[in-house]
Amino acid sequence: MKSGGKRRYRQVKFYLDESEYDRLKSLADELGESPASLAKKIVLEYLGLSESASLLKRVCDLEEKYERLVRELGRVEREVAYLMRVVKSKRGS
Repeated sequence: MKSGGKRRYRQVKFYLDESEYDRLKSLADELGESPASLAKKIVLEYLGLSESASLLKRVCDLEEKYERLVRELGRVEREVAYLMRVVKSKRGS
């Protein structure tokens, strides 16, 4: 028996192209999952049968964190560029 006391009777097999698989693998790596495990969790989540914390919520949280990091990195980049201009102008004075 599998964990949770439920027996699994059916296997689902599907194919992804290279770019789809790469995206699945990348997300699975970020979440500490195997691609197969992540695909199963996504299907169970979609069907409302998720056995763990909401995968969709975790992905959305990761997307929000990513967007915040992108914005923060842009801000830091602008500040560094400003500081470089200030230092350059002081050296030129």
